[in-house]
Amino acid sequence: MPFAQVNGIKLHYDTAGTGTPALVLIHGNVGSSRWWDPVWGLLADNYTVIRLDLRGAGKSDKPGDGYAVPRYSEDVRALLKHLGHESVIAVGHSMGGAIAMDMAVNQPGLVKGMVLVNPAPAEGFVTPEERKPLIEQMIRDRNLMKMALSAVVPTAAQGELFEAIVDDAMIAGPTIVSNYTSLGQADYRSRLSGLAIPTLIVYGVLDTLIPLDMIERTRDAIAGSELVLYDGIGHSPNVEVPDRLVKDISRFIEKIPAVKENDL
Repeated sequence: MPFAQVNGIKLHYDTAGTGTPALVLIHGNVGSSRWWDPVWGLLADNYTVIRLDLRGAGKSDKPGDGYAVPRYSEDVRALLKHLGHESVIAVGHSMGGAIAMDMAVNQPGLVKGMVLVNPAPAEGFVTPEERKPLIEQMIRDRNLMKMALSAVVPTAAQGELFEAIVDDAMIAGPTIVSNYTSLGQADYRSRLSGLAIPTLIVYGVLDTLIPLDMIERTRDAIAGSELVLYDGIGHSPNVEVPDRLVKDISRFIEKIPAVKENDL
């Protein structure tokens, strides 16, 4: 994977495929681009796909600040500009969903569609105070981090990819508190209501982090959005059921008029 110098830092990214439209895949809190490994090749068969390690994650630079949804959004925009992409479908998992929403409301014309995979809700997500001591301990204890991530990918919490995900979470661990603070302030409901961006929301109903009622309110905040529920799946359909997710993404993209007209 190559690097791009944007906003004063080096971002680690990857691209594959040559099809239309271009999709940018945005990972979540204490994640990395490897969270997209299971869907990467499948999506590249039909689309141009871009993924990155957000600042502080994976192999990207780890500056002393900037760990907030709006800054991540600007980093993604700068990377897309660097790569020559003027419009994309933004695919965001968990916190990556909040980043996709921030891009949609703050960067007109760039986001032509969104796929939100068990996203941080449009109203923001406040971390309960009682969880914070555990979070502080988790970023120093790999076994505790592994236990926490087992609940995030409940049907796929084993194997080489899962161990790599745990390793990457320990790398990005120092960003977790800032990220949770930012997510608690990220309310996009009023600004999303005025947009007409085709949106697919996918939600694994075994999610123990984000409740369904928050996802339903996110759907209601985005006019015309579609919510698809995955029974028996947890917070991470991109890891747990990649084939199904790719099929739903492809079905969604085929319904976007701009794609049919090759405008993306």
